Amino acid sequence: MIKKDYAASAGGKHIVAFFMAVLFSAALYAQQNLTISGKVVAASNGNALSGVTVTVKGTPNGTATDEGGHFIITAPRGAILVFSSVGFQKTEVTANNSNLNIQLIAADKGLDEVVVIGYGSKRKRDITAAVSNINLDDQGELPSRNVTQMIQGQAPGVVATQRNGTPGAEFEVRIRGIGSIGAGSNPLYVIDGFAVGTSVGQNLNPNDIQSISILKDAAATAIYGARGSNGVVLITTKSAKEGQTNLNLSVDYGVQNIPKSRRVKVLNGPEFAQFLKDVYSDKIRYFENREPSIDEIPEGYRYPEQTKYSTDWFNEILHNNAPYTDVNLTLSSGKGDINSLLSFGYYKEEGALKNTGYDRFSARANISGKVRDFITLGLNVNGSYTRQDIAATDGRDAVVGSSLLVDPREPAYDENGNIRPFIGGKDGVFAYPSPLFLLYNYKRHRDIADVLSNAYIEVAILKNLKFRSSLNVKLNYNTYKEYKPSTIGRGLTTGTTGAPPQIATAAEINDRLLNYSADQLLTYTPNIGEDHKLDFLAGFTSQEETVKQIRGDANTFPDDLTPFLNAGAIRSSSSLEYTWALIAYIARANYSFKDKYLISGSFRREGSSRFSKGYQYGDFPSASIGWRISGENFMSNVSWLTDLKLRASYGKTGNSDIPSIVNSPQGVGNYISLPFLTTSGYILNNSFAPGVIVSSFANKSLQWEKSDQTNIGLDMAILNNRVTLTAEYYNKLTNDMLLPVSIPAVSGFTSSYANVGQVRNRGVEIAVGYNERIGKLNLRTSGNIAFNRSRVMSINGANDILWYGSFYGGYNVNKVGRPIGMIYGYDKIGIFNTQDEIDHAPKQDGVIPGGMKFRDADSNGEITYDTKDMVEIGNPNPKFTWGLTIDMDYKGFDFNILFMGAQDFDVYRNIEASTMNMDGVFNVLDKAKDRWRSAENPGTNPTDVHAQGGTNYFKWSRESSNRYVYDASYGWVKAATLGYTFAKTRYFNNIRVFVGANNLFIITNYPGNNPDVSQRSGTQLGNDDEAYPVPRTFFVGAKFNF
Repeated sequence: MIKKDYAASAGGKHIVAFFMAVLFSAALYAQQNLTISGKVVAASNGNALSGVTVTVKGTPNGTATDEGGHFIITAPRGAILVFSSVGFQKTEVTANNSNLNIQLIAADKGLDEVVVIGYGSKRKRDITAAVSNINLDDQGELPSRNVTQMIQGQAPGVVATQRNGTPGAEFEVRIRGIGSIGAGSNPLYVIDGFAVGTSVGQNLNPNDIQSISILKDAAATAIYGARGSNGVVLITTKSAKEGQTNLNLSVDYGVQNIPKSRRVKVLNGPEFAQFLKDVYSDKIRYFENREPSIDEIPEGYRYPEQTKYSTDWFNEILHNNAPYTDVNLTLSSGKGDINSLLSFGYYKEEGALKNTGYDRFSARANISGKVRDFITLGLNVNGSYTRQDIAATDGRDAVVGSSLLVDPREPAYDENGNIRPFIGGKDGVFAYPSPLFLLYNYKRHRDIADVLSNAYIEVAILKNLKFRSSLNVKLNYNTYKEYKPSTIGRGLTTGTTGAPPQIATAAEINDRLLNYSADQLLTYTPNIGEDHKLDFLAGFTSQEETVKQIRGDANTFPDDLTPFLNAGAIRSSSSLEYTWALIAYIARANYSFKDKYLISGSFRREGSSRFSKGYQYGDFPSASIGWRISGENFMSNVSWLTDLKLRASYGKTGNSDIPSIVNSPQGVGNYISLPFLTTSGYILNNSFAPGVIVSSFANKSLQWEKSDQTNIGLDMAILNNRVTLTAEYYNKLTNDMLLPVSIPAVSGFTSSYANVGQVRNRGVEIAVGYNERIGKLNLRTSGNIAFNRSRVMSINGANDILWYGSFYGGYNVNKVGRPIGMIYGYDKIGIFNTQDEIDHAPKQDGVIPGGMKFRDADSNGEITYDTKDMVEIGNPNPKFTWGLTIDMDYKGFDFNILFMGAQDFDVYRNIEASTMNMDGVFNVLDKAKDRWRSAENPGTNPTDVHAQGGTNYFKWSRESSNRYVYDASYGWVKAATLGYTFAKTRYFNNIRVFVGANNLFIITNYPGNNPDVSQRSGTQLGNDDEAYPVPRTFFVGAKFNF
């Protein structure tokens, strides 16, 4: 009994001792560990950061921040907490306090930045080709007119020009100059791996774009074969961010105006009346050698000061403060195995010209993720619908040009306040349909529905072996309708001969495009040791595009109330269909040793339906090498040098962007190697018999153009990536150009396409970046400059010079040994003052005093009225182009500005052949008041090349000459944005508000609205016959992150 009690007592002591030990340990643990809570925000703007990984260094203990950036973690006192997140620098903090507020600094991705390349991606440090990656984060806010606008000024050698201000219009993009004088020079656009063609279209929402990479040399583009000659633009759309769920709403609103400094100034009503009076009087003085009496001067301008009306027709067609609205909503979730993103956008822009505009509705879904550890699926669908009210705006006979020429003495509205439909025809002035009436009554409307989708499955067959299969589809429905009512008269007429009513006409065109492709890719990245990195790509790709069109036309309507084709008394219809297809086998290998010695090679064998059997296939290889000098031991003591890499590449690319034959249906370029038959009637036995004739001469040996490209580059980073430099030298030689050549007339034809000629582009590109953090100020700047020189090396014997243009409209000429598209015309050397000067000068048939004096270029004693005495008078190719972006943020504020420019290039101001026409049939420019009128009154600067001659005779006053050539060099403040970001509130993670401007300010001596204008296509560069003016835009907006 005693023993039993003792045992119980001993057991109790052990239990008490055990609990005492536990309590002591807990107390000790409590003293050594801290429960730490806090918040993580971005240092640049104070935004809460979700999904930030928080770990205790050296232990598996960790957590992640929530949607508001908050976290809770337990760690020993004095332990090191590590905060890491994609896009931010890793930060380490000692755990001494129970509450921490952490600011993460945005990471300079530098050499570890992943850049999208053809059929894959690559670290920037491993690239041995010429690739430019556009940082969209540093662009600020821009009106989302078109994706191509985002390229402007961002990469050396990549020139994106806004040819006109038409709402929704694409910009023209050229990479390293014009590569051909036969086939096209547009780059290939690839959206999420889908090669959509040489146009990105109007429908893609710029707010959906995540990144843009531009491939410039053959090492980067040869993998795309026959479509890579002019460069490749890789566009990647947004996807959900890993570990984050976001709901974002952005709204911005702006207004557009044509700055007064960019408006063309013509004479007002009284001034034009005085001009007409002077023209009339000067002719009497010269031809009749007397002073006219006041009574013989026509009443319409006898007393200019009594002119009743003075209409500024250009101002009448302007829509001042034209608004635009852009709304975008994006929901994304990157948590779990499946990531998803939904976005919706609405963009509405009213044009700077009345009754023109553009609406875009867009929706996109992006879903991707793992369904098994070894299977990944993805689906991306983008749907959009655009509506566009358009007008004929380009050219002197269209709305904008005619607004400069119409008689300003005529009112725009009648006594009832209605727009007058027809203007002029009095006092010898040409009559025109009112440009204002045209905008409201000549109906032109385009609707485009577009679906762009791609899906893929990726299977990890083995640890380092993956197979990816993708399918891409594009559907496009394009409907164009126009109706010209009977109330619209004919221009360039006198009196009432062109006055309404005229025959009403209507047209409707429906296009349907189906483009689909499939890619089968196998990638292998074997592990061959720590010093060696090797990867392989092999695959097969195929693509086909079919376009179908049906068109209906009608005229002679009973009235203008039923503008439908079936109401026309005379109707016609037509249809067409064309298809092209390609298949290709591709391969690529990349190898690096110790991250210092880099080798890459690719090969593509491609077949195209555009060429005849036996000529359908082509081979496009490329190879590149790189040497990271900074990794060598002899550079180890250069502490300021972060990276220095030399690289070189060579490759072959092709161009199958074949032009359509002139006056043939669209799409004929897809069958250019084949003969064509067209319908033709025959008379047999005095009766009509339908039949066909051969309409084009076939050349079955046609094949694609080929470009041999060499590139030498240098990449350098210093001061821990604060300063970066990229320099490139390239040489591109394009052979076998697709050009029409003369053939013997006995064949029944005058020309046929052949592979002839050679063009060379050489150039230097330099890009410099500078990033610095000064206290709480983050500064990021990037600048680029590019020099490109084109040269026509050969054409084809007797055709070693090609002329494009017209005698009165300026010529562009391609000549062996000279740059592409040089401007040709007479060389004006002065103005004839007297008959004696004319008698002692080379013969100019019919010239009188006041006529322009031209150089006798062929020195035969006569300036003939043809092209024999025409010479080079301008170069439309800039000597260099440049861009500069400055981006900074301070606390919650951010600021971005983009400068860009082009130097030393010329534009032929074609419209001045009319706006400086001295016959009195058009209104004229304000500077016409300073024209030559007599030897005693020659104007203030008669020796200036742009000085205008007299009004007494039309000949030798408006022929193509350097009188119309202007230096169009410019520097442009293209965009500027100022924003402020508010920190987290109860309902929002952050709110950003901003104000900005687009096309803010330009410095140029060019007298037109837009020095980047060019109405003509191909190699017919720098011709300005007046176009839709480019507006200046001011906007405000806000972004809400829920």
